[in-house]
Amino acid sequence: MGTTTRLIVPALAMLLLACGPTPPPETGPGKAGGPGGPGGVAPLPGPRRVVSKAAKTDFKEVVKEYEQALKSGGINKSNCSQLAQSFGEVYQSHPKLAEAKFNEGVVWEECGDLNKAERAYKALLQRHPHFGAAINNLGQIYFERGNIGQASTYFQQASALKNSEAYANMAVLQRNRALAGDPQMVKEAINNVHRALAVDSFNIEAYATLALVLYDHAQNDSQLEMARLICVQATKVDDKYYPIYNILGLILLRQRRVTPALAEFKQAVALNNDFMEAHMNIGAITLSFRDYKTAQDSFSRVLALNPPRKTKLEALVGLGVALRGQRQFKEAMQRYKEALRLDPTSVEIAYNQGILVQDYLFDAGNPAKAIQDLQTAANYLQQYVSGGKNKKKVKDAQRRLKNINELIPMLREQQKMMREMGGGGKKT
Repeated sequence: MGTTTRLIVPALAMLLLACGPTPPPETGPGKAGGPGGPGGVAPLPGPRRVVSKAAKTDFKEVVKEYEQALKSGGINKSNCSQLAQSFGEVYQSHPKLAEAKFNEGVVWEECGDLNKAERAYKALLQRHPHFGAAINNLGQIYFERGNIGQASTYFQQASALKNSEAYANMAVLQRNRALAGDPQMVKEAINNVHRALAVDSFNIEAYATLALVLYDHAQNDSQLEMARLICVQATKVDDKYYPIYNILGLILLRQRRVTPALAEFKQAVALNNDFMEAHMNIGAITLSFRDYKTAQDSFSRVLALNPPRKTKLEALVGLGVALRGQRQFKEAMQRYKEALRLDPTSVEIAYNQGILVQDYLFDAGNPAKAIQDLQTAANYLQQYVSGGKNKKKVKDAQRRLKNINELIPMLREQQKMMREMGGGGKKT
């Protein structure tokens, strides 16, 4: 079980400007820079900005359309083009409203069209080069494309403009580097989290990253407890932020508090049933509890969400085990075969196939078929002995092979006796 840290994309920008000078930063749920509402945009530095009543009215009408779309099923391909275009038109009519062009980019990102989002942000920055949230989101786009170097450059630029999300995203990159073996990045990540929170004390993702960094490198129970307390504090900042419950569950597992951990993972998916990571964690725990139906439900949900290849592979194997536990042997083998098509070299899959054949498909009343099945099981198990890395499983596979090698001669003797008695055994 593991967890990832999401990079932070400021949400839809709200217009917090009255006619007159730019006000000081506001923080808190629903305010600019805050995670609880449609905030997330740092106020623009520079000269006074006067916004007309007509501009504010046009902007608020499109925001209202956006919020209605969220209530009616979310932002998707059926509505994102119109919403993005509407924000873009507000910006064309009122070019001082940087928030309108920013929101166009946010909507395109929410729809998954990173190219159009990138063009919107870059067009915004040509006129408003100090709009830190747009620079941060460009970093997010390049991160999604796998260009970590360019992403880091954008995050650094946005950080120089005191953008809280950019500081937190720098911490995410530094956390990844620390996990890859650069211990100096632990301190750098923590420092950037503190900078993010200094700008915006309600930045919930910054709390999550800090908890993860401490979780990653905790060497004793007191350090784990500190990470847990940070998660608890984060839930007080925003009790609807589902990733924090997954992190809290992982910490509780490390503290050997399995049942409370399971409750936290369930809370995460109760808030977002599309949260694959928490579903995978629920599946793993409930398999260990032999709660096979719950495990089946969790792994099936993951597969329905079109997961990445590695997650799909793990979910298929987990689902196979859950089905096997419910004596749905044919269906279990089918899931293993699906997993094998994703990775024909996986010895983990072979190990599970060997257990299924040996323990559940073997029929001693049909010696001929039993011998064939045991030979098939032995082939699977030998693959794990040759390439498996889990010492406990290797030892189990070796024990199983020994049992098979002892049982096959006995079955052959049984076949011989049945032929002599005129029975011959069941036909295969």
